[in-house]
Amino acid sequence: MGADLPRSTTCTGCAAPVADIPAPAHAYMSAAPGCWQEFSLLTAELADPGVLRLATDCYAAQHPYGGERERRQRQSVAVHLTALCLHLEHGLSEDRMRRLINGISRQVLPRLGRDDWPVLEPPDGPAGLGSVTVLDVRHAPSEERAAATARWASSVWRAWSGSHRTVEGWARIMLAEGRPRM
Repeated sequence: MGADLPRSTTCTGCAAPVADIPAPAHAYMSAAPGCWQEFSLLTAELADPGVLRLATDCYAAQHPYGGERERRQRQSVAVHLTALCLHLEHGLSEDRMRRLINGISRQVLPRLGRDDWPVLEPPDGPAGLGSVTVLDVRHAPSEERAAATARWASSVWRAWSGSHRTVEGWARIMLAEGRPRM
């Protein structure tokens, strides 16, 4: 008899086929434990801070809501989608984006007259939350991981096209707030 193959399951967030393991998952993202484990392994292997940041934004946007759409989940979706927008649509460097995004709630919410982030409805349909997943990046050769992460970012950003207008508005506020004062 051959060795038992590990059981697999479909991740509740990205729909990737992952190992069905009894392990912890993220506290509020919609990730199967096997998917969260794959992401944890990937982040341990990424040395470039820009690629790591982009991978984190992709993963969070692709695993938006686990159960209730509570405050942490809404903020996570808002922050990570805005970071993807700043990177993909505005070409911000990792360093500048990090400086801007760290103050997003203090900058954007008051300008919107809100004290909390709204729910952004995740995409549905056959494309779901994007066709590229953490598995595609994790299993890419190390020299191709930056390019695979860029494809992942484009895939996730395209999937959230129904929210682009809202997120772009938040990005414009961040860019305006990040300009040097005269």
